[in-house]
Amino acid sequence: MISRLALLAFFFVTRPPELTFDKSMIDGGAAEPAAFADINGDKRLDIVAGEFWYEAPNWTPHRFRTLPFLNNYVDDFSDLVADYDGDGKLDVVSVGWFSKNVSWWKNPGTATGEWKRQDIETKYNVEFAFLVDADSDGKALEILPQFGNGNAPLTWYEFKGGAWQAHVVSPKSYGHGIGLGDVNGDKRNDIVTPKGWFEAPADPRNQPWIYHADFDLGDTGFLHVTDVNGDGRADIVTSMAHNYGIFWLEQGGDGKWIKHLIDDSWSQGHATVLVDMNKDGRLDLLTGKRYMAHNGKDPGEREPLGVYWYENSKDDKGEPMFVRHVIDYSTRTGGGMQIAVADINGDGRPDFATGGKSGLFLFKSVAPRK
Repeated sequence: MISRLALLAFFFVTRPPELTFDKSMIDGGAAEPAAFADINGDKRLDIVAGEFWYEAPNWTPHRFRTLPFLNNYVDDFSDLVADYDGDGKLDVVSVGWFSKNVSWWKNPGTATGEWKRQDIETKYNVEFAFLVDADSDGKALEILPQFGNGNAPLTWYEFKGGAWQAHVVSPKSYGHGIGLGDVNGDKRNDIVTPKGWFEAPADPRNQPWIYHADFDLGDTGFLHVTDVNGDGRADIVTSMAHNYGIFWLEQGGDGKWIKHLIDDSWSQGHATVLVDMNKDGRLDLLTGKRYMAHNGKDPGEREPLGVYWYENSKDDKGEPMFVRHVIDYSTRTGGGMQIAVADINGDGRPDFATGGKSGLFLFKSVAPRK
């Protein structure tokens, strides 16, 4: 018979150590997004945020553009880094709410100096955007913006034939929030909105996308398509961008979706990322409270900031359960509008960076104590 003391000892010995991070401020500026990318080709991941790229390993700032500062915002809400024109250099596509633009900033291949700007779209307020694989060819090189105007068309963009091309999925937008993934298991990436999803056709450029009005979620942030419960059907993980609530939607059958609450104790989890934080093979949720998203007008906006990861686990009945782990709380660090995740030092553990009005911060994973 095992004694109670032995059981307690077993529990504490086998319990996985808590993940810890070293936090450092990279910049005290107010840019909302953050992205990792090797901008100068030296095999190190740099950080892109706002007007600067920050050169690793010392995070030396290089101003590569000038952006408007309006209503307490740097008008930059997503920084999407890729080699769009195939010249071997990583460029940046950014979006602005106040200036109503989706813009391509072409990397000139020099460490310093201004980059050339080309506007892709200039008619609509843009809340944020994703770098996605909209044509399901296995390469994420397309831009999927979430326009803030209800009369703006739901559109994705690609660089093809030396120019940017727009592909309209619907003549109007479908709420605050957007995402992409294979919802119905046909190996094609569908577009997800807070008011339903658009089924991708065989030819996503020339055939109509079929709308499914399966749900109405309110003003969400990013809509992640993933199989949470392992039943072979795609589910959705998301958050309320300007209110309280993080949740996942379980896909049942016949267009039925079941909402499962993850956490509603804090508000404004605008930016979310699915990443395997503890290397157990399951995608966890990384997020944080955005600082003063609407300058004090959102519910809970003045409550303490926090950065959290939610462990994708199981309860005692084998049902999905997301366990909250606090990374940072009640400091000036939040989640901003875009969280960058990568293993920047090659130790096999995810590091991440967050932006926002309170500054740009880097969280480097620390090896757990043995």
